Amino acid sequence: MKTILGTEIPENIRGIVYLCTLEVTDHELELIVEREILCDSTFLAITLYAEIPNPESQVAIGKTKEAFEKELEILHKNMKDLVWLQQLEGQL
Repeated sequence: MKTILGTEIPENIRGIVYLCTLEVTDHELELIVEREILCDSTFLAITLYAEIPNPESQVAIGKTKEAFEKELEILHKNMKDLVWLQQLEGQL
């Protein structure tokens, strides 16, 4: 599996934090991933996510490789979904 930026995800990774910006134009919303942080523990991923003052940032975690990959697939799908992006924009 790969990250949004195309990085191959090693087997030991259990969380990822995407540092993002929400690009808003007249006709489009796009969540741009500026950086990604791969974490080998869910605790580290959620701690980094909580402590980074960037409200557009996103996180996916899982206690197992399978759970993490499932959550990451959902996140990747959501990051391209216009309704989800509009909800994110409304929360910012």
